[in-house]
Amino acid sequence: MRLRVLPLLLGAALMTAGEDPFEAPPGLQAFAREHTNMYQGVPSKVSALLKAFFATPEEGGLGITYDNAYTRTPKEVWRDRKANCLSLTALYVGACKSIGLEARYGEPLRISRWRRVGATVRFERHVVAVVQGGMPGQELVADFLPEVRRDSLLIAPLDAKRVLALFHSNRAVELMAESRSAEALAAAHHSIEVDPNLGVGWNILGVVQRAQGLEADAEASFRKALAVDPKDGAPCGNLENLLRAQGRLEEAQAFRERGLEIRKRDPFFNAFLAEEALGAQQLDEAERRIKQAIKLLRQEPEFYWIQARVALAQGRTKDAIKALEKARKWAQPEAQARYDSKLSLLRNIQPD
Repeated sequence: MRLRVLPLLLGAALMTAGEDPFEAPPGLQAFAREHTNMYQGVPSKVSALLKAFFATPEEGGLGITYDNAYTRTPKEVWRDRKANCLSLTALYVGACKSIGLEARYGEPLRISRWRRVGATVRFERHVVAVVQGGMPGQELVADFLPEVRRDSLLIAPLDAKRVLALFHSNRAVELMAESRSAEALAAAHHSIEVDPNLGVGWNILGVVQRAQGLEADAEASFRKALAVDPKDGAPCGNLENLLRAQGRLEEAQAFRERGLEIRKRDPFFNAFLAEEALGAQQLDEAERRIKQAIKLLRQEPEFYWIQARVALAQGRTKDAIKALEKARKWAQPEAQARYDSKLSLLRNIQPD
């Protein structure tokens, strides 16, 4: 399987020179103070602020809903009341800082997502906010991706400059999808100007360059992406496709093998391949891939949900029930009802 890969953080207007995309919207500080002033401890303030972000306007909240179609600035989130994890985290960090809380960005090391959008496969990473608690060493995580198991996160610090670079990379992808080529190229260049050591930025720049027929530039960008992040398989897939199209088959095969070696250790990529194989009715391949994903990361409920679907497609109802029971075990409490209903349905089916 050959993949054209565009990494994102789990859509676009171009920023003008010198503009700070993460500038706090007017009224954010007043909003944050209004909803936290009556609380004393940091955990209470954090909890109240999170609740206010999602409470309805009738309840005095922002009523924000999750929307991964477009990467908004905090001002646009404030205006639209919609956001993906990067946009919402940026708004939240700004709100925390506006009332004197110590907040930073973080990246969960065990969370990523592969998603097909038309002919493109996107690798989406995740970003969270980390607030210093009231006790020494206490850190409070605000995670805006609902399906993530918050109690199993391993979070690495993420520099604000890198988050800004990822924002511009997202914008580049979104602009390219809208056929705004010149703006996409400018946004991609802006990303690596902000953070020249971001492999994601170089890889996306290469994708944009190749889409415009700048193949030599694209190859150089993909190679730079691998140089700054040798563990990223996305540039390998993009180099393979580019070189194969040029007839450089031996070089293409080398990058294919390198990419497969990197990705075989990614549980989320294996789960993505399992979904793809299931959709194509390649059930043995789907079963093999999801077993590998679970072997690499045993506490991810979505993997067991995929495993249950594969088992059902193979006519193995009992195995599907066992997989769903494991999915429920590792799910967040608020998500367990989803599996309860499915389990009830399957248990009423005649055992195989």
